[in-house]
Amino acid sequence: MRRRARLAPIALALLTGAATSGAEVPSSPSASLAAPAARPSSALAENDLDRLLAKLDAEEKALRAELDSIGPALELTRRRMVARGRAYYRHVRAGFLPVGGGFDALVDHAARVERTRLALERDLAREAELTRRSAELADRLTHLGAERAPLEVHREAMNRARVALAQEEERRAAFARAFETSVRPDYLAIYGADTGPAELDRRAGFRSLLGRLPFPIAGRAEVRKVSRRGAGGPGVELTALAGAPVRSVAAGRVAFADTYADYGLTVIVDHGERHYSVYANLGAADVRAGDQIAGGSRLGTVGSGPDGAKLYFELRRGAEVIDPGPWFGM
Repeated sequence: MRRRARLAPIALALLTGAATSGAEVPSSPSASLAAPAARPSSALAENDLDRLLAKLDAEEKALRAELDSIGPALELTRRRMVARGRAYYRHVRAGFLPVGGGFDALVDHAARVERTRLALERDLAREAELTRRSAELADRLTHLGAERAPLEVHREAMNRARVALAQEEERRAAFARAFETSVRPDYLAIYGADTGPAELDRRAGFRSLLGRLPFPIAGRAEVRKVSRRGAGGPGVELTALAGAPVRSVAAGRVAFADTYADYGLTVIVDHGERHYSVYANLGAADVRAGDQIAGGSRLGTVGSGPDGAKLYFELRRGAEVIDPGPWFGM
């Protein structure tokens, strides 16, 4: 009974000490829990970001593997504690009963009691250690999630920027290729659309329209010459009502129909003989690249902006912007 009385304060001390001590944690792939990963700067390079996320992934995987292994170990330790606790209780309750078997039997009985007590103390310490380690792992996983969140947001923003840049590059290339379709009749620059008929009806030569080219907007409109940034030549700006229909000045094939840089929503029509008409700042486009259209066909509508509803119009010979004034008889 005296030995049993000694066990209670020892076990209590072990449990209390295990919860508050700074004893070394057994070596593991993530033994260092006190040093969180450094926060990245806003200008973090993509490769550095990927490496940091990979490092966090590896640490999280190791932590979860260790945490998963603690559950069965803790369950086994507790079952063993119950079994040894019952055995210890039976030994202590037996007291001096083995005296009848002589001194040797008494010594053996005392040794069994002591071994059971020591084993039970080790189980108590092991349970406290596993419980503490489980709490540490759960806490570190929470911190990892907090560290990962801004990195994931940063990576998603970088991915979106990369996709947007690739799309803009593709639009820029498609816009440039649109003025090469007559030079290379075997190739039609298409962005986001299937190709239409391969041959353009060139029976009505575009050059014959010099001086009598119809305006792309019907009715009265204020027209003035402007230079659009990046155009390399003059164009005209036509003021009209927002949503007014925009029509092709001549028959041809749509070589480009998409948003492009400072031009906004733009349609380019290939009229043959390396002549092109460009309709920019559209509110909507009613055609797709590859469509064959007749003169006067509706291409879309006039868009509006801070300066009101205006259509920007260009004529090009190849990639060179030419003055549209003489074509309109201005």
